[in-house]
Amino acid sequence: MKSVQKKQTVLFICAYSGISGGTIMIFEHAYRLKLKGFDVSITFKYTEAEFDPTVFPHAQDISIIDYKSKTNFDFAISTFWSTVYDLSDFQANYYLYFCQCDERLFYHEDDTSRFWAEQTYRASSLPVVVPARFLATKLNDEFTSTCIHVPNGIDTSLFTWKNRKPNDHVRVLIEGAGKAWFKKVGDAFQVAQETPSIEIWYVTYDGFVDANWKVDKVFKKVPYQEMPSVYRNCDILLKMSEVESFGLPNLEMMACGGAIITTAFTGHEEYAVDGENSFVVEIGDIRTARERLQELIDSVDLRKKFGENGIKTAAARDWNTLKPDFADALERIESTHPNGNTDEVLPKLQSLSKAFREHESMMARVKYLERWKDKISGEEKTLPNRIARKVRKWME
Repeated sequence: MKSVQKKQTVLFICAYSGISGGTIMIFEHAYRLKLKGFDVSITFKYTEAEFDPTVFPHAQDISIIDYKSKTNFDFAISTFWSTVYDLSDFQANYYLYFCQCDERLFYHEDDTSRFWAEQTYRASSLPVVVPARFLATKLNDEFTSTCIHVPNGIDTSLFTWKNRKPNDHVRVLIEGAGKAWFKKVGDAFQVAQETPSIEIWYVTYDGFVDANWKVDKVFKKVPYQEMPSVYRNCDILLKMSEVESFGLPNLEMMACGGAIITTAFTGHEEYAVDGENSFVVEIGDIRTARERLQELIDSVDLRKKFGENGIKTAAARDWNTLKPDFADALERIESTHPNGNTDEVLPKLQSLSKAFREHESMMARVKYLERWKDKISGEEKTLPNRIARKVRKWME
């Protein structure tokens, strides 16, 4: 392949440096592109104060560069809707979008971010790589996007059922960012807390634990390499999300021989088969989830069945055998645009970016005025009457 011969350069443009399944997948794809002979870099628009890239898989093998880099790349890949608006700031021969979810669903209908996420799907000249077939179908049907399916995989040498130890009593694992409304972590606790004689472990990537959540052990910002041990020490993973890009923890728990109960968020159908390797319940159906949890608690044989079938499901998605991969997607884009897609993509991207940045600037001014107004309201009693009257008039 031409890409391998030339050792072409690839840049993944990420929004946030926080731990998430989506970012983990970016590192996995980046690493496997490097194994194919590509020179791969990752950049983050926003990084946490205590950002430690070693929490991600293969971070030591991937270059992490400054977001304002002026290097020219062969492929520049946005990985979240907000980074699409920054694509044109990077110099590249090919531009594409690694879209892991219908990202509109991360926002309520009255949130303007939902509108701007949708506009990225309307940039029809921008090739889109997706990890799930349902997403390719959805974007093609709704926006006539050019979608390339590259399935998510798993490292079964890391996530393995070996060394799984039986517990004295059933241990249930809840996982997810506690503050993210769409993760529905509260629903999971509502299910588990009402179930007697179990132990509850919780992995939280944002560090949030609600005071009302009864939990026996909390893990915060667990490095990726340490997660298999957590899975192997738990019997059941309870995933009650409303929105997921794929639901990677479900597949990881399967690989580690555990049973899962998951909601029917879009993407679960890539690996979860109700009654065979998992229980699948409707989103928000706490009562059914509680009933399914009790079934698993009561039946060692059922947990064993789900565990064995889950191991087979995960094995079929091992990175070493999974096709097509990201290199195949890049080759397909390259073959359809042998001279690059810059001329086709950039004009529309630049127009979109200009409009989005005007919106961001306006929203920043609105927030500034709101903060100033609140500050004045708090200080009004200390102002001379003449000035206070003017302030009140301005606020009306």
